[in-house]
Amino acid sequence: MARKKKHEEHGAGERWAVPYADFLSLLLALFIALFAISTIDKKKLASFVEAISAAFSFKPISTTAPPSIIEGIGVKKSKSEEKKKLKEKAEKIIKQLGLEGKVSVEYVPEGVKIKILDYILFDSCSAVIKPEYKNLLEQLAKAFKEFSYPISVEGHTDNIPPSDSCIYPSNWELSAARAAAVARFLIESGKIDPKLFVVSGYADTRPLVPNTTPQGRAMNRRIEITIITGTDKEPQLEELKQKEVNKNEGNKSD
Repeated sequence: MARKKKHEEHGAGERWAVPYADFLSLLLALFIALFAISTIDKKKLASFVEAISAAFSFKPISTTAPPSIIEGIGVKKSKSEEKKKLKEKAEKIIKQLGLEGKVSVEYVPEGVKIKILDYILFDSCSAVIKPEYKNLLEQLAKAFKEFSYPISVEGHTDNIPPSDSCIYPSNWELSAARAAAVARFLIESGKIDPKLFVVSGYADTRPLVPNTTPQGRAMNRRIEITIITGTDKEPQLEELKQKEVNKNEGNKSD
C-alpha cells in the first residue's frame, strides 16, 4: 500500500511576519516617544511624518500638526513659572498699596506664602476686617482667581490670652475666627471656589519669634495665606476635602 504523503504545512514560511510586525510597532512607539520629548519645530515635524509614511507605505493626510502640537502639545506652564508670576503679582499689589513691612511674600515648599500682620486687618480681640484694608484682600483675591490653586488660610496669635471683655474665650477661637473671616472675604470678593480653601487657627503654637518682647508678639500675631501650587501638602488637602465630603454625605443620609 502506498504511503500517503503528509500535507505540507501552509504558511510556515510566513511565521517571521508576526514578530517582525511587533518589532516595527515597538520601533514606531520609540520614535513617537523620542519625538514627544524633543524640541518641536515645523520642519522637523514634516520630516518626521514623511519618514514614518515612507517606512510604513501609507500616505499621510497632512504634514502639518495642530497648533497645540506646534506650540508644545498643550503643555501647561511649569509650576515654578506660575509660582514666580504669583509672587510677583502679590509683591506688586503690596508695593502699590504701600504695605511693605506689614505684608510680606515668600516662596515656601508648598507654593507661595503671604504674611499679613494682624493689626492692619483687625482691631484687638476682633475678627471683623477693617474697611480700609479690604482693598488689599480684594486685589489678592483677583490674583488668586487666575490660578485656581488650593489656598490655606491660617490665623496666629501671640501668647497673651484674650481679656475678660473679649468675646473669644481663648486664642484658639480668635485665630480660627480671623482666618475664617479672611477666607470668606477672599471667596466672596474673588468669586473663588470655596472647595479650594482650608482654614486653620493655631493660636500661639507656631510663633515666628519668641514672645518675649512687644515687637516679637506683634510679629507673631498674623494671618498667613498660602497658595499651594502642588507639593507635599496636596495629599493633606485632598484628605481633608474627602473627609468633608464623607461628613456631608453622612449628614444627608441621617
